[in-house]
Amino acid sequence: MIVPSKADLPLVSVIVPTYNHGSFIGPALESLFRQIYPEEKREIIIVDDGSTDNTPELLKKFGQEIFYIRQQHRGIASARNAGISRAKGEIITFLDSDDLWYEERLLKVVERFIENPCAALVYHPIELIDIGGKTIKKNFYAAFGYEAGLSGWVGNEMASGKIFSGGSSFAFRKDIIDKVSPLPEDIRRGIDYYMTVTSSCYGPAEYIPQILGKYRLHESNVTLFAGVDDRRTLTEINKDFAHTRQRVVEDISNRRNACAYKLDVTILRRIQAKESIFYHVLEGRRLEAVKWIAAAFNGRPSVKEVMRGLEVTFMVLFVPAFLYPRILSIYQLFKRSSIIANFLS
Repeated sequence: MIVPSKADLPLVSVIVPTYNHGSFIGPALESLFRQIYPEEKREIIIVDDGSTDNTPELLKKFGQEIFYIRQQHRGIASARNAGISRAKGEIITFLDSDDLWYEERLLKVVERFIENPCAALVYHPIELIDIGGKTIKKNFYAAFGYEAGLSGWVGNEMASGKIFSGGSSFAFRKDIIDKVSPLPEDIRRGIDYYMTVTSSCYGPAEYIPQILGKYRLHESNVTLFAGVDDRRTLTEINKDFAHTRQRVVEDISNRRNACAYKLDVTILRRIQAKESIFYHVLEGRRLEAVKWIAAAFNGRPSVKEVMRGLEVTFMVLFVPAFLYPRILSIYQLFKRSSIIANFLS
């Protein structure tokens, strides 16, 4: 690879949405200032989504090192849209305000985009840390059973959840972001999933086989385990993610670019069906849940997916709704017992 001079390096826009993360935002920004990528070739955009804690006061000390946007609380998708609208870089990347990056992260990402200028997105594995920054697992992907090392047209793998769709581990070309934005602001959960799956329609992904960041595990990481023992929260999680899958399906179906990669929409439909089933049962609408069972077997599901569909069908037909949180909590504990044990210790 021909290494470009500093003057020829692309500008990178780092967007950091934050909401009531005053205890984490400082270390997150310090990890940005330590990047070995040239300072004049990066811009840091902080979007404060109406924090009510000490976040605004903490950010004042960074002065002109950051571009600060404050808005009323409208959610993560709105915060990202605000950052995207201000970004000037050829490469757009996001750092969640409770996560951290290794100092070579931006440089490695840019190098991979230079190696493959057709790549729509670049991603890498991350470390798993606890609320105090202590390492729980060195490789998040391995700990949670995600597939690693997948490059190319991997939209179906992203859609199925085989590849982790974490905001702090992905970077995008600006022209790709322009194609998938503005992001739907009615998405409450799963905006990373929406962005990575829809972006994968326009170009291949490039995987960097090096851990370049840290994902902080704490009580508000609802996509991992928080809320599974609470019926109301579990209902909201399934409703929100089913809606996000629907938004992805709509986006893919409305693609005007004939060259866009066509994802297998039945993958999304099967996942959406399972989430809709749980949502309706938990809401006390079991008959509505039954109507979604057929969709859980759409297309050509694998043997594993068929078995999962049968498990869900059994739960719909025979398991009382009040037991759902307990069953899912036991399942999560069984699957991730070592991780959660370390986290709680």
